[in-house]
Amino acid sequence: MKKLISIILTCVLLVTVFSGCGKISGGKQTIFIYMCGSNLETKQGLAGKNIDEILTANIGRDMNIVIETGGAKTWRSHDIDNNAIQRYEVKGGKLILLDTLPQANMGDAQTLTDFLTWGQKKYKSEKNMLVLWDHGGGSAKGVCFDENYSFDSLSLTELKSALDTAKLNKKFDFITFDACLMATIEVVSVMKDYADYMIASEEIIPGGGMDYKAVCEAFASDSTGEDIGKKICDAFMEKCKRTGKDIYSTLSLINLANADSLAEHFNNCAAYMNRMSETKNYFSRIIAAAKRCEKFGIENTFDGSSNMVDLGDFFGEAWDNHIIEGEDDIYLSLLDAMDKAVPYTVNNGERSNRGISFYYPITYDKAEVEDYVALSVSKEYSEFLKNHYCDVPEVPIEFTDKGSISESGAFSISLTKESYAYLAAIDFMLFTTDSDGTHHILCTNNDIDKDYDNMNFQSNFRGVTLALNGHRMYCSPLSNTADFLTFETPVIVNSNAEQFKDTDKAILQYNFFWDENEFNNGHYMMAGIHKYPDENGIPDNFIYQLESDVTLKVLTERVVKDGKTEDIYSEEFEVGELYDLENPSVTEMPLDGGEYQYVFIATDIFGNIYYSDMATMKMKYTYDELLKNPLPDRTPAANITNIEPFDLEIPTE
Repeated sequence: MKKLISIILTCVLLVTVFSGCGKISGGKQTIFIYMCGSNLETKQGLAGKNIDEILTANIGRDMNIVIETGGAKTWRSHDIDNNAIQRYEVKGGKLILLDTLPQANMGDAQTLTDFLTWGQKKYKSEKNMLVLWDHGGGSAKGVCFDENYSFDSLSLTELKSALDTAKLNKKFDFITFDACLMATIEVVSVMKDYADYMIASEEIIPGGGMDYKAVCEAFASDSTGEDIGKKICDAFMEKCKRTGKDIYSTLSLINLANADSLAEHFNNCAAYMNRMSETKNYFSRIIAAAKRCEKFGIENTFDGSSNMVDLGDFFGEAWDNHIIEGEDDIYLSLLDAMDKAVPYTVNNGERSNRGISFYYPITYDKAEVEDYVALSVSKEYSEFLKNHYCDVPEVPIEFTDKGSISESGAFSISLTKESYAYLAAIDFMLFTTDSDGTHHILCTNNDIDKDYDNMNFQSNFRGVTLALNGHRMYCSPLSNTADFLTFETPVIVNSNAEQFKDTDKAILQYNFFWDENEFNNGHYMMAGIHKYPDENGIPDNFIYQLESDVTLKVLTERVVKDGKTEDIYSEEFEVGELYDLENPSVTEMPLDGGEYQYVFIATDIFGNIYYSDMATMKMKYTYDELLKNPLPDRTPAANITNIEPFDLEIPTE
């Protein structure tokens, strides 16, 4: 069943397909534009503005441009009918109405089939382009969301059906998705049978979309396939720069002749993932790779993430994290296949994307996963998703012991052996509790003794939290690799730097590097600071380094009372030197004496959270004693005085 999607970004979807279809009376090239206006036209008139660009193109007499309109509640220009499907032709810089048809759902395969079947009969050109214009939602959500039909869209299965049923005379020269999120391996695998090249973006596309004057003129020229594609990509980025919308923009030229080779190497990597499924701590490392790699269109709809991640960057992170270990040729062969499949890509120069994304269910939706599996882009990857994301028990993670005291005096929990396959992370939360029930959360952390063979986890509570140059701060784990753990702390920045001119809120990011030769097996090192996602939910993945004279306020605790959370920040202070390896800026700071509450937090691969019982721990040492003599690992700093069920309701942030 296809989902109702309310798209909140002004991203324009265009699937531009070039192929053989010409007007019987003449014409070497034809562009077919399937223009599903949706709320992009209703609210901002964006479809009409792109038509304006088309009308200014210098294309000569040998170019046919045909537009089918629909999908919007209100058309704001060119006298286009709101209640009908209409077909137009562009001639002499004018929009000429050819036909008016009954209202139809442009998110339905039959509507597209009818347009293509009609177009093939009427136009028989040497080269053709089809433009599917509207929102794009990536592999799982498809393209062309018809506003008149509850934003019903063309899924990839329906898109393939429409192209099959139209019985094309030959392949299109290009299929270009000038739309959000459509440069995916799944789309490539579907389109390879219907076009020579594809142009699409991995990312959200600004509302202005393609430079249609440039698209039409490039296609009308005598240039060859790749040259046409490069001109379109370059013109798109120039338009984005002119409008100040180039920061996230990407566009890829994809040679579909290499689609099978790319799919084969993707399948090989997925097969390795399947073989590794029984490896200890496997899923936490896969989740770490998914979290750290380039992601696109985050929260571009009200129902969560697009779940599109960069194919090359994901497996690069997997390789770095030793998820692909000892078989480097698998990953390197995939990169080589990607380079051949993507001869040209453009972005603002600050992104590490390699031109093609793929679907990974970071935000879990079982129906969405099942719809994706039905596409069967990769047999091995589909099997991976079916094994781990479809055939799921009602309660993926179950406790056999929600809290007890181990022989060493540590707080201990155990999970069922079956829980292992679904465990993404195991952390703890440390807090204090006032007499009125107010909770002061000091940190979440993953400094835990973990025995995955027996699914037993024990506290390693040494009576410390973290501090930045002597200022205590709240921390939470972000990800982990074989070499280091990554943590983050919300901060308020006082800086004149260009990147913080629009906001003072940011995230401090730092790592714990493993080194068995050091006390407690490693040390912390500052990474830097990055901004929160912007108003569209797009993250800033760039890590900025801070000068020593920048001042900050760091989050020190989160106070939970009566179901509400309040963030408490420190006084403002000058950060000082952050990157001196001899004198680390992030260090452990002892806690004061007294009582603390400790709860284990298990997170499954679907994002569900499970809490253990709550242990109350009474400190055995004072602040000064721990400062003078820090405790080694597995030396409890407190005695457990009570274990009871945990019933704190923590509001979603």
